[in-house]
Amino acid sequence: MRSLESLHVPQRARRACALTGALLIAAVAITGCKHASSANEAEVGGQGSAAPAQAQEEPLAASPQGAPAADAPPPPAPLSLPASLVVDDLDDAEKALLRSILSDQFDPCGKSRSFLDSLAAGDCALAPRLARSAVLAIGQGFGKRRVVTLLLREIERLNTVVEVDTGGAPARGPADAKVVVVLFSDFECPYCKDTAAPLDALQEHYGFRLVYKHYPLERAHPSAKGAARAAWAAGRQERFWEMHDVLFHNSPALDWPAVKGYAKGVGLDMKRFVADFESEASTLAVAADVAAGGKAGVDGTPTFFINGRRAETLSQVQDAVREQAELAGVTDLPPPFSASPDGTLDVPTAGE
Repeated sequence: MRSLESLHVPQRARRACALTGALLIAAVAITGCKHASSANEAEVGGQGSAAPAQAQEEPLAASPQGAPAADAPPPPAPLSLPASLVVDDLDDAEKALLRSILSDQFDPCGKSRSFLDSLAAGDCALAPRLARSAVLAIGQGFGKRRVVTLLLREIERLNTVVEVDTGGAPARGPADAKVVVVLFSDFECPYCKDTAAPLDALQEHYGFRLVYKHYPLERAHPSAKGAARAAWAAGRQERFWEMHDVLFHNSPALDWPAVKGYAKGVGLDMKRFVADFESEASTLAVAADVAAGGKAGVDGTPTFFINGRRAETLSQVQDAVREQAELAGVTDLPPPFSASPDGTLDVPTAGE
């Protein structure tokens, strides 16, 4: 078994395989391979960010008419923000902008109070995550309108629950787990490959149930569909996860002769494996997963749904897992893995 080692998963633009993506506030740069259309046809596009609006501090109150300069009111006291919010990298103008945004927005958990009051109360699991996203966006130089727009989009993402049919899909982890993570993935996607090992570490760390759904991007990755069918065929012999690991380890070398070699190395009954691979059932199974992904709004890989809440980075996955576990009454969560501003996590690649 491999020893522990820190793996910093690269989180580039989610559209990198086909399309430069829109900035999500929870991760300024998001990884993934892009599914551009129902025909898996890649497009090149995207939009640049407009020059960020500059935050402005509120002007000091004017001195009374005719009063000497010495009688001018003192400058305002330093702006107060909850101690739980780390704003060390923001200057005073940026902190003022942050406070203005948090004061103007409503509690993301729906209570009759401001976002700032929700954050100070500490009883809304969404508030700290969203506030950290706002800090990140302000630190990147975005003005108030842009930050609020991104914040509202992230609130919508976090509060949207998607039903995904997981019947018959390969899964590991407790069947009665409080948290279920559904992953739509592609064996030829480099970002999926980079995510595989740290996702395993997250699953072991938190004990959630992980469900795998095939989402091969055929135009961008010509061997992905065949690899998905091979993994399905291995699953017919209860060896899906072994084949999953081997395929990702050797990706992108996923042509049919190579895949047959991997299957033999896994110890599969080769006659049965080839028959299952070539069967119409394998094609239909993969197509059903792709259709489920389309219905759920999947447009790239990897895409995760944590108890129905969408995530696109490992940092978002960890946040959602912890939130859903706490909502389910779990009180003994292990400490979180450290997260980077771009949505990556430093996690061990394997347990000892």
